[in-house]
Amino acid sequence: MRKLYTVAFPTLSETDARFIAAIRARHDRHVSILGPHFTLLFGCDAVDEATYLDHVRGVASATGAFPFTCFETEPDEDAGRGYVYLAPDLGRGQVTALHDRLYTGPMAPYLRTHMQFVAHMTIGHTDGFDAAARLCDELNAEGINIAGSVDAVVVGHVERGRFAELARFALRH
Repeated sequence: MRKLYTVAFPTLSETDARFIAAIRARHDRHVSILGPHFTLLFGCDAVDEATYLDHVRGVASATGAFPFTCFETEPDEDAGRGYVYLAPDLGRGQVTALHDRLYTGPMAPYLRTHMQFVAHMTIGHTDGFDAAARLCDELNAEGINIAGSVDAVVVGHVERGRFAELARFALRH
């Protein structure tokens, strides 16, 4: 079975999309794999694809679209690597609730309980937490005000180094 992911590609203004693209081009090693996104279901190859898709479709059809706004970047660290996140100040609860609903039913056994979910878009990778914190300080000093909306969730897999979309499910409007 293929390893499936569920993400939300935010709807952004042209200005905000260019701002994120410029940062990611310099600092995000995954920039060539997929665009700016919120990861909602992390890679899973243990659930039948039809079951996975039906579950995501059901959650999406019961979830309303929502706006978000990010006013700052936040550093994080995992296994010694630094990460730079755009974490929504407004809409964080909705992203988290969507993540939590997706990790029910057939996906419940695959929730990563050893880590707390942080709603975010990764915009940079660094050699460690200190470097991530410095980059966040630089970006935050310039002022961050990224607004957008989450209108759909997308199921896909990585194929030949790129995210390949299998299905897109609109959220309720």
